[in-house]
Amino acid sequence: MTAPSTRPVAIVTGGGSGIGLATAKHLTDAGWDVAITGRRSVPLEEAAAKTGAHALVSDMRSASAGEEIVDAVMTRFGRIDGLVLNAAVSHAGHFEDITDSAWHDMLETNLIGAARLTRAALPHFSEEGASIVGVASLAALRASSFMSGYAASKAGLGLMLQSVAVEFGKRAVRANLVCPGLVRTEMSASALRTICDRDGITLEEAYRVATENVPLRRAAAPSEIASVIGFLLSKGSSYPTGAIIPIDGGASAVDVAALVYDDKSESALAI
Repeated sequence: MTAPSTRPVAIVTGGGSGIGLATAKHLTDAGWDVAITGRRSVPLEEAAAKTGAHALVSDMRSASAGEEIVDAVMTRFGRIDGLVLNAAVSHAGHFEDITDSAWHDMLETNLIGAARLTRAALPHFSEEGASIVGVASLAALRASSFMSGYAASKAGLGLMLQSVAVEFGKRAVRANLVCPGLVRTEMSASALRTICDRDGITLEEAYRVATENVPLRRAAAPSEIASVIGFLLSKGSSYPTGAIIPIDGGASAVDVAALVYDDKSESALAI
């Protein structure tokens, strides 16, 4: 093991693209040493080159992944101050069509792998504490069609982190979950392309349709999610813990039944 870094150190899983990549960049820009993990070596190395992060190829489904990641980070940096549990897979489909294999893939990656990494990292947190941030989505907060397995895995991640917050608060370990709404990532674009094909519209039109009931009327940029994650990891966020935080442009605040009064009826209501 090398002498501990003089800078705070974070591990970001799923750091090769999207929110994970944006988070790695945000943290390195803020003076952190960062290790990013992912299954695919090429995008991970490209992300490392863009951000200055250290790349660790790892599959969260592996029983040994958590220990291996922590061992590599401790060998290189000598300390761990933050975890960003961002790695995720999704198998969308009708509930009765989601196979056991798909369930195992989602639970092993999104929940069990996150638990293994957290368990491996806990003994290495300093007496001054550390911060853990899980990345879920609005699927962790409310049900939607075709997302039962993903939703269950992310809801489980939230309750796991709340349990960690309660159990390890006495050691100044904080744990929170962020729940982004629609974010402009390759994952969301891939999902929206099915709508494009079905309705004969462009990807930009699909994003517009998908956010027409979001108060801010747009999807988030990955950097907007990363900035919240960065805050939760920072000393400036020393008191929030056990929180589940929507970052959704106001989507979770919308009363769907009241949309009948929106926009078209505003002038009538003002009379």
